[in-house]
Amino acid sequence: MTAEIGRISEFLLALYRDAHQLRPDLFQHRTLTQMRHLIDFDFGAWGGGAADDREVSDVVVIDQTSSLFTDWSAVATEDAYCDLALKRINHSVMFEDVPDFRHSRAYVEHWGRHDARNMVATIMAEPVCGYVSFVGLCSADPARRFDEEQRYRKQLLMPHISSALRLCRENWAMRGAAAGEGVAIVNQAGWVLASHPLFRDLMREEWGTFANRLPADILQVCDTTVGQWRGQAIQLRIESFANYYLLRATVLSPLECMTHREQQVAECFAGGLSHKDVARELGIAPSTVRNHLARIYERLGIARKSELVRLLCQ
Repeated sequence: MTAEIGRISEFLLALYRDAHQLRPDLFQHRTLTQMRHLIDFDFGAWGGGAADDREVSDVVVIDQTSSLFTDWSAVATEDAYCDLALKRINHSVMFEDVPDFRHSRAYVEHWGRHDARNMVATIMAEPVCGYVSFVGLCSADPARRFDEEQRYRKQLLMPHISSALRLCRENWAMRGAAAGEGVAIVNQAGWVLASHPLFRDLMREEWGTFANRLPADILQVCDTTVGQWRGQAIQLRIESFANYYLLRATVLSPLECMTHREQQVAECFAGGLSHKDVARELGIAPSTVRNHLARIYERLGIARKSELVRLLCQ
């Protein structure tokens, strides 16, 4: 018993140390590997996704292919083991907890084919609404089943493992963050897994609320090489790493918030042209120029042309 307590203590110390030092995906890989000192298993997975539609949107797998979960979607809705794990959320479950599970389609056509002949898994509720995480440990030998002691040990570790990953993501997001910059870590399905308070404030500035998932138009930009997105009030710089995105949000200056046409009008007018000259230069009516200037003055909080010239010269 004393030796076991010592191993658990060493694991937890390493867990929180690694959470401060490693990139999130590498932390997950390291933690799964270290769990072998406490629970005997052949391969494992640590990921997360939407509870409602059983969409696995981020996962780290050791000693098995990633198809362990990409292929699972074909049987996900009729997987009684997943049903039970969701029903007993935050508690560890084994195949033996589901009567005749090894005769089910989920086992025969998926888990068994991937050599997951025994499993102890835990689905954890997370602070992000609608998002859950999970850790599953698998044995390829049908005769080597997990016992109650291993279940209890995993149950004991899970709150620490879940909490340490959140800490790791928050630490990684804040690395290199500049003053006035809100940062967040987002997975490939758009779930905001960790975010700085300023990021959440800036999201509310742009959309009037803070969502746990990115809007579709931003996610589309994340999937390209563009690397940035500009809204009405904020700008996002997007960096990718492993299966995640690091988002850096900053407030757009009043000048940056102007439309392209407004910028043209402002530059021409500040450059010394009259209303009529600006209209002739841009091919628009003088009344349109006056309307643009009224919006520009209001947006910039100014009242005189000299102030416009000063702002454009900064």
